[in-house]
Amino acid sequence: MLKTKRIPSVNRLKSRILSVKIERMCDEDPDTSHMGEYSNSNTSEFSIDRAHSEDCASVVPVNQEGVQKLRNARGYVVDLQNAIECESQEWDDLEEAYNLLDSLADDTPECDCNGGDMGRHEYQYFNPSFNYVDKQDKPRDGLTPDEVRKYVRQDYERMESLNAGHWGYIGIRAEAEIMPNIKKENSESWYGTIQNISSGGLWGIESDSEKSYLESVAQEELAGLKSELLALGFSRRAISIAFKSIDEVSK
Repeated sequence: MLKTKRIPSVNRLKSRILSVKIERMCDEDPDTSHMGEYSNSNTSEFSIDRAHSEDCASVVPVNQEGVQKLRNARGYVVDLQNAIECESQEWDDLEEAYNLLDSLADDTPECDCNGGDMGRHEYQYFNPSFNYVDKQDKPRDGLTPDEVRKYVRQDYERMESLNAGHWGYIGIRAEAEIMPNIKKENSESWYGTIQNISSGGLWGIESDSEKSYLESVAQEELAGLKSELLALGFSRRAISIAFKSIDEVSK
């Protein structure tokens, strides 16, 4: 019986995976609103006044709370006046009480610090996010006012550290360089143009995150890249070989 040897077609397309790498890129436009926002006006009683130090008498919470209670009492006096006749002794007594409360409420404690963190041409206030207060400026999820102030201060310090360049936001993705080999017409030579195939990528990652977390993100991106390569027709064996040598680069 005559045996024949199968010869592969010279027109067969053969693509190669040239390299695989993990890229860490700077996130140029991160969303930091979850920590809070800088502004020229305060939106909450828990806002941080950057023009003063944390322990300045003019911004100490106990002083601010005292002023607010005086203003509330002043409003209560007005309600009482509205419920009685004018030009009566009781109304005059309430008017005297109102004037006293008004004077005390407007007597804001004077600044006794040498200034806060605010630099020239910078926003004066750091306003909390809605993680801790609702739209009515009430603490969320059973938090106490002191806890809200603590968490807002932590977010503020974290934001200041970001602005100082101590950490940043990055994106991580996996990328492969591939080259499809295409036979030239009427020629025995092959050619190909290098193409880049990448995973979807994950952005908004804090650069000082735990090493284990960064590695887990990289593995997820490699899994995504593997799916992309399989969809392009690469064999699992070819992908496995290419993934044995993975470079890590920063951009």
